[in-house]
Amino acid sequence: MLLSNLPAVKSKVFLVDDDEDDRFLFLDAIHEVKDSIEFEEFVDGESLMATLAAGACAPDAIFLDLNLPKHSGIECLDFLRVQLGDKMTKVFIISTSSSMTMIESTRQKGANHYIRKSENFAHLKSLINIALTQLQSAHVVPYYLNELVEG
Repeated sequence: MLLSNLPAVKSKVFLVDDDEDDRFLFLDAIHEVKDSIEFEEFVDGESLMATLAAGACAPDAIFLDLNLPKHSGIECLDFLRVQLGDKMTKVFIISTSSSMTMIESTRQKGANHYIRKSENFAHLKSLINIALTQLQSAHVVPYYLNELVEG
């Protein structure tokens, strides 16, 4: 299983999602690896941007919803790439949208991968675990991670 590939060093992971149910599902999906992750959650783009602008240590990964209050996911992505650059933090867009235009737009703006939120919890859990293994892996996977778990 992919979980065994996670590094012994704790990865710092941020989740930015205003939907409490989605945050709960994300936490449930990472339950098995929670001891290997330093995790922080944000309910809007403004709090994420304020935290990073105040000089907080950049995370290894940010799971970023697109539909956020105060500052959209796209606005946050633009801020992240200016504030953190392209290489320091991996940004995983996590959204209900399957619009190819939106997926391509986020790629062009510097996101590392795109995950469409799945109604199938097993798929979502697999997608999140694939994303987490990408933190330390040189293995190339598709930008649109759903291609790996959906038929």
